[in-house]
Amino acid sequence: MRASSDNLLAWAATHSPDRRTAVGVLALRVRHYFSDGAEPAPSSLPDLRVRVRGQAELPLWHASSGLYGFLRLPPGEARVEIDDPSGRYLPQAISAVVPDRRALRDALEAAAAAAAIAGPPPAYPQVALRPAPGFGLSPATCALWGVLREGSRAVPGALLSIATVRDGGPDTVSTLTGRDGSYLIVLPGEVINRGVTPPQRRFDRALTVRTPRPALAAALASQGFLAALPADVFSLGAADRDALFAPRNFQLRDAAGLLHPQQAGQNPPASVSVGQSVRLDIELLP
Repeated sequence: MRASSDNLLAWAATHSPDRRTAVGVLALRVRHYFSDGAEPAPSSLPDLRVRVRGQAELPLWHASSGLYGFLRLPPGEARVEIDDPSGRYLPQAISAVVPDRRALRDALEAAAAAAAIAGPPPAYPQVALRPAPGFGLSPATCALWGVLREGSRAVPGALLSIATVRDGGPDTVSTLTGRDGSYLIVLPGEVINRGVTPPQRRFDRALTVRTPRPALAAALASQGFLAALPADVFSLGAADRDALFAPRNFQLRDAAGLLHPQQAGQNPPASVSVGQSVRLDIELLP
């Protein structure tokens, strides 16, 4: 009679954390995103909803290793969907290849101790989640937030990126508009320029907006935001990205209602202030 997954984990739990994750096939590490050029936060994010499309198995959260582990996924390519029930982080989906480790699992379930079975290691994909408008910023955080609209309609699932700085060099922060068209861009690398008098704390940064093309927009509306979201959306190559998202012209409107229009056919820069969270609504142009 085969042992259950609980028994398998009970055996693994008597050994090291590495042994416990080794009995699985896919172990996902989810961390907090800072920027395209910076490493994600070192600690993993707990309390997330992690699913593999088409599979009923739910992952086990392993607190000491910070991994969401799956034991019985079939081998092959899988779409992993990550969502935050608390609304702190934007949903995201990634593609992962699940190795075939059935021989090892069968050997472990048939015996009380591990057998020396050759086979591929588990898959250890990583994903960095972007903060959502509901994240809850600490005071003095440099950030932009607002809503992306086309006319009176909010636009969900748009790709936003802004040129910023990190450690004195160029960097980029990227995000998506959420289900309601709202966005949050946190800029942790912006610092006061004390090399001028008075010190400069306000900077104009180039903002890029790409909205879903009609097929993707229809899927987001009909299938649901996470279900239709492209996998690995932030690491798409230029051709794949451009097939799904169209670059758009826009104007900005600040919290006081003041319009920042295009100048000489160029989109307006986004004005960011060190230590302040600034509202800038994005209004798409035809």
